[in-house]
Amino acid sequence: MRIVRIVSAFLRAAILKETAYRAELVGNLFRSVIGIAVAVGGLAVVFSHTSELSGWRLEQAMVLLGVYYLVQGIVQTALSPSLNEVVSEVRKGTFDYVLLKPVPSLLLSSTRRFVVWHLADVLLGGAIIAIGLIRLEAQITFGVAAIFVGVMVGGVAIVFSIWLALTTLVFWFVRVENITMIFQLFFDTGRYPVEIYPFWLRQLLTFVFPVAFITTVPAQTITGREPLVAIWLAPLIGALALLAAARFWRIGLSRYTSASS
Repeated sequence: MRIVRIVSAFLRAAILKETAYRAELVGNLFRSVIGIAVAVGGLAVVFSHTSELSGWRLEQAMVLLGVYYLVQGIVQTALSPSLNEVVSEVRKGTFDYVLLKPVPSLLLSSTRRFVVWHLADVLLGGAIIAIGLIRLEAQITFGVAAIFVGVMVGGVAIVFSIWLALTTLVFWFVRVENITMIFQLFFDTGRYPVEIYPFWLRQLLTFVFPVAFITTVPAQTITGREPLVAIWLAPLIGALALLAAARFWRIGLSRYTSASS
């Protein structure tokens, strides 16, 4: 309960900060809507020239695009803002103040900053998923929905683990922004089915930067395209990735030199 109160306090502060500048908030929301509308329009243009894309129909590709924006919204709302703050603080020598707080450093470092307007991406991504499923006339049972949620949680865990591991590199290398930008480029490939890419890139997006388990597998799960083994792999990989990233974080902290040392 103490942890919940701490995170809730950070969230309330973020909401107050965002609503203090309402014109900027509206502008950001409008930009988010336009960006997603352009992405859906681009998808429609592609499918105006073909009925299938590597076995994917338009409605299934819409579900995939919705999953991509849903995950991206979660990451940009709650994960990357806090972790990016860590990079800045280590560089400035102010990360000491985080370590002095009576809260686990990993929890504080990954939950203390939220960018609330990115929740629009989460909501719009969910809306695109719903529209795609309605157009597919998919029969979504409670079991299918539960499996989809489990796979999505695994996908978000994978993204968080990779982002945390890349952030932890700041304890060895002062500037890691370029590395996180490279991951963002790989993550952007997740808005399309992994099957459309060449074999070597499919392997890279599955086993090195597991974008396939972040977007493609959840979309396949809820549209009935994914074999059972891949459904269980996403949560498993997510759990293992979290454990590995947390361990790497502890190793990184042991290498941190306080600004007062």
